[in-house]
Amino acid sequence: MDDADRYDRHDYNHHKDVVKIKKIAAILFTWYMAILSLLTTPSEPYTIGVAELVKCNNEYATTKLWTSKLSKAYAKLQMAYYYPEWNNSEYKALLKLWGKESGWNHLADNPHSSAFGIAQMLGLDTKTPAPAQIEQGLAYIHHRYDKPSVAWAHWRKHNWY
Repeated sequence: MDDADRYDRHDYNHHKDVVKIKKIAAILFTWYMAILSLLTTPSEPYTIGVAELVKCNNEYATTKLWTSKLSKAYAKLQMAYYYPEWNNSEYKALLKLWGKESGWNHLADNPHSSAFGIAQMLGLDTKTPAPAQIEQGLAYIHHRYDKPSVAWAHWRKHNWY
């Protein structure tokens, strides 16, 4: 084997090692970002600020800034302020309930009924901003079921609430 062959083989092996390292780094980075996204929630001022923009029909805020994570943060803030008797287990029940209903998608549309939005409320105007959907959904749960855990129990039994 001459020096040129050794160099080509070394170069090839080095390239394979670099590719492996890049793949491992990409996987680790993906896991890091996934875990970080689970641990971070939008700050209260950011959540309220974006909610106010969405309520004012700011198209950029509605289409680009509003996310399911913001919906969850806004619901938690609304629960703490308007329904202080609802504890964290009620919030967890709400996460499950609206997760099943809409996946926390403020544009979720039920093709089998007039239900629309995060809470899948019947007859809800499709232009209703996400924060208003959350406020109305929480009010509905409070009026009809008293708390999210009861609504969630009803949903599990009947597949609707």
